[in-house]
Amino acid sequence: MPSPRFLIGLVLVLVVCVATAYVLTQRGEDEPGGSTTAQPVTVTCLGGSEKTELMADPEIRQLLKDRYGLTVVYNPLGSYDQVQLSADELAKRKADCLWPSSASAQSVFESLHAGAYPQYRAETVLQSPEVIYAGPQGTDALVKAGIVSKRGDRYFIVDMKKLLLEHVLKHRTWESLGAADLRGPIAVNSTDAAKSNSGFTLAQLQLNIIATDDVFSAPSLAQAKKALTTVRAVYDAQGLQAAGSDAGFRQWLTQGAEFHAPLYAGYENQLIQLVVQLGPDSAGLLKDVRVLYPDPTIYSDHPILALNDNAIRFLDAMKDPQIQGIAWRKYGLRSGVQVGLSKASDFPTLPLAEQIRTTTPPNAEVTLALLACVRDASKC
Repeated sequence: MPSPRFLIGLVLVLVVCVATAYVLTQRGEDEPGGSTTAQPVTVTCLGGSEKTELMADPEIRQLLKDRYGLTVVYNPLGSYDQVQLSADELAKRKADCLWPSSASAQSVFESLHAGAYPQYRAETVLQSPEVIYAGPQGTDALVKAGIVSKRGDRYFIVDMKKLLLEHVLKHRTWESLGAADLRGPIAVNSTDAAKSNSGFTLAQLQLNIIATDDVFSAPSLAQAKKALTTVRAVYDAQGLQAAGSDAGFRQWLTQGAEFHAPLYAGYENQLIQLVVQLGPDSAGLLKDVRVLYPDPTIYSDHPILALNDNAIRFLDAMKDPQIQGIAWRKYGLRSGVQVGLSKASDFPTLPLAEQIRTTTPPNAEVTLALLACVRDASKC
C-alpha cells in the first residue's frame, strides 16, 4: 500500500496540473491568437460602403474565423438608411449589427429604438477625420486668400466660414481668387448628403459653422432651424453628387481631380487606402492631390451597434490589436480603441496630420432636422 507521504505528493502533483491547465485555458481564451472554444457563428452586419474592402480582406476574415469563430456577412448600406430601419425591417434583413460611419447615426438609432434590444451594445472601433481634397492650384489660391494655412507640409482650412459665406454663397469664381487654370464657381463638392455619410458629415460641419458663433459647439435645434436654409443653399451649390463615398472619391480622381471639382470632401482614409493599393504607382497621383484639414473638423466615427450576443462577439473581435493594425496600415482607418497605434509617420509619403482639432457633431434631434432638409428643401 502506498505510503501517506507518497499519496500527499501525488495529490499535490494533480493539483498543480489542474491549476496549470486552467491558467493555460484562460490564457487561450483571453489573449489574441489563443484558441477559441466559442461556437462558430455567422453575423450579418449592415455597414457603410467605405468599409466593404476592409471586411472583404482575406487576412481579417481568417483572423475573425480562427480566433473568434466568426463569419461576417457584410451588406453595404448608407449610414442613416441603416439606423432608421424599423425593428421589423432589421429582423427581415436578419441584421445582427449595424456599422454606420457616424456617432450621430448611432444617436439617431438609439433615439428611435430605445429599449428595443435588451442586449444592445455600441462602441466606436475605427475612425477617420473628414478632410477636403484639393489640387495645387486651388490650394495655392486659398492660401493667398487667407482661408488655408500651411504648417510645415500640411494644410489646414482656418477660415471655413469665410469660404462658405463669402465665396460659395456669393457665387464667386476661382478666377476671382487668381487660380491659374481653374474655372467656374467656388463650391465644396461631396457625395450626396442625403444618401452618404461623408457628404452628410460635411453638412454637419457646415451647420456647426453657420449656426453658431463657436464652431467647437454643436447647435441647438433652435439655432439649427435658423441656419438650415443657408446650409441647403451651400448643398445646392454642388450640383449633381455621387451616392457613395468610395465611388465618389474614385470618380473625383479619375475625372481630373481639381479640374473636375477643385474642392472635394471625403474621408482621410480614402487616399491612404488608394496609395497602399497602388504602391509605387501612387507617386504620380500624390503630386496633384492636397489634403486640407478643416480646423476644426468632425471625426467620422465607425461605431458597431451590436443588437445581440453574436454581434457583441464581433464588436469585441474588431478591437483585436492585429485587426486594428491591418485596418490602419492597409485601409487608413484610425483606431478608436488602441492608443498610439495610428501614427501618421507610418505613411511617410503622405502629409497626414498627427494631431487634429475636432468639433462635436449635432445631437439626434438636430441631425434628423438636417437630414430632412437635405432630402427635401421644403423641410428646411
